[in-house]
Amino acid sequence: MSLLHKIGNNPIIAAVRKPEDIELALDSRVENIFFMGGTIKEVIRGVRLTKERDKGAFIHLDLIKGLSSTDKESVDFISDYVGADGIITPKSHLIKEAKRAGLYAILHLFVLDSQVLKNGLSLAQSIQPDGIDLMPGVIAKIIHTFSETLTDTPIIASGLIHTKKEANESLYAGATSLATSDTELWNLTFQDLHYTV
Repeated sequence: MSLLHKIGNNPIIAAVRKPEDIELALDSRVENIFFMGGTIKEVIRGVRLTKERDKGAFIHLDLIKGLSSTDKESVDFISDYVGADGIITPKSHLIKEAKRAGLYAILHLFVLDSQVLKNGLSLAQSIQPDGIDLMPGVIAKIIHTFSETLTDTPIIASGLIHTKKEANESLYAGATSLATSDTELWNLTFQDLHYTV
């Protein structure tokens, strides 16, 4: 199954930063959860609960205490022992390792200026991640540039999305879905956002 089919049915992905928010995410309408904080022990438990609810689980390697964000062994550990569906990372060598391990590989890019935009597009074209997690998620121009250039790659807008209006603008710019830690947005559907695919 392509990442697009995994994340494309629901516009919102729960970005869980604190273990106490896992239950809220599980009880919401989101179909996928990005683990963006906590310890490896908390994430293992969270992924198990997530999979029991038939939701997708993705781990941001740079943000989990107890996981190396540079070693390929972390990718193998996630694949073999944690059971997550994929990883999120800004590191190209870990994107390749995730694909080798049979995990979805989402490239995390924080686009600060024109040079980073150009380099990010070039990197994405080179390593061909399964998806791209763009920050900040409220800059329509950047989302549009990536979605127009990388037409077959799902674009996930992340960061600073706190209102329905901001969610609509990001989707209209070309985002496939949105990752947000704002729990008030976790139950929104495409119909709620007046945006259809």
